[in-house]
Amino acid sequence: MLPLALVFVAGCQPPAKDPATAMNDLVKDFGYIGFQNPLSNASTGTLIGGKPSAVSFVAQANDCFSGEAITRHTDHSEYSKTYSYTFQGSLGFLLSGNPIFSAGLNLNKNVFVKIELTGLITEYMSSIDVTDWYTAGMSNTCRQYLNDVGFIIQALKAEKLTMSFVDKSNNNINLNADNISQYIKFNIGTQWEIIDSTTVVVTTPKYIGYQLGRLRLEDDGRTLWRATSVKDQKYLFERIALFDDQLEEEVPKASKAKSTQLVDDHAVYVK
Repeated sequence: MLPLALVFVAGCQPPAKDPATAMNDLVKDFGYIGFQNPLSNASTGTLIGGKPSAVSFVAQANDCFSGEAITRHTDHSEYSKTYSYTFQGSLGFLLSGNPIFSAGLNLNKNVFVKIELTGLITEYMSSIDVTDWYTAGMSNTCRQYLNDVGFIIQALKAEKLTMSFVDKSNNNINLNADNISQYIKFNIGTQWEIIDSTTVVVTTPKYIGYQLGRLRLEDDGRTLWRATSVKDQKYLFERIALFDDQLEEEVPKASKAKSTQLVDDHAVYVK
């Protein structure tokens, strides 16, 4: 039993939610937007445009955010949790984000795919590094593009994927080096192995969610606006700064007399 698992489907019944909804339900709890379509480079630093359901690839991560100049940091705070899903005749949301495999011809409605995601990792770039690079190292071409498109400043990825295939009678399908491609085809460079003839373990990280950063010319190189959710196919950007121009708001008291307090977007100053 997995005490911290999120199980969307029990047994071999048709999935209760479509793949995109299942993924969004997972990543939104961590403050991320789910990848809705394949993106050849889904890592931090990637420039993207378009709408959330049809993300357009603008530039690779190192084109504007040099890997040598900007370290990619990781946080393993969600490492102990496992998330479980079952999809009918589909690899579900595993086909979105960075493509590390594709579906085989025998993956049809008669086959159920059981998926477990283990070891969720946060990958991010330091905003300090981003600002220093933007002001002193980034090309003017990148600055111009960033005035019109966003970039992945933080991403969520699964460190380990476990998959098994089950038929309509709830029997595990035996897997080996000869028939695995009938159900799943791995891209070159993907690390995987078959365990106990029924389970495939993939250890190549899989990106499943992202936060979109903003670096418009008016931002002076500071990344204080991020989109962590979408609405009506539009990114919702929110200022993450604690301190801003303070406003006064009226606060009712028990005596019905009103007083005022100073507030920022994300802070309240109590007198």
